[in-house]
Amino acid sequence: MRDPDAVGTDHVAYSYNNLGELLSTYRRLKAAGIAPHWPINHGVTTSMYYRDPDNNRAELQIDNFATPAELDGYFHSRAFAENPVGVTYDPEELCRRYEAGEAMADILRIRPLPEGKTPWDMLASH
Repeated sequence: MRDPDAVGTDHVAYSYNNLGELLSTYRRLKAAGIAPHWPINHGVTTSMYYRDPDNNRAELQIDNFATPAELDGYFHSRAFAENPVGVTYDPEELCRRYEAGEAMADILRIRPLPEGKTPWDMLASH
């Protein structure tokens, strides 16, 4: 197993076209016994990080903004300044919200940090 502190590639990211594709992959992997170790909405992306048996990490993600201007606006926002890490989430809850037809903007909007937590607490399962 690769030492997590070893020099090398931190992770490889794969972007999906939309949330439906990401959640379909989540469901397929879950059915095979493969669960993400760190589901997080970074604000800029909604991501699920996976580890292989050698401790290599893969990030499956979608962009949360449709245009570069929207993304740039987020990077210059108070929300990003206050939380550059993101907020972890429950993939099953995300699936339920998506399947219930909730508005995509609401699903992808980063939620406030849990009471008493800091952005650095979101790295705990990283």
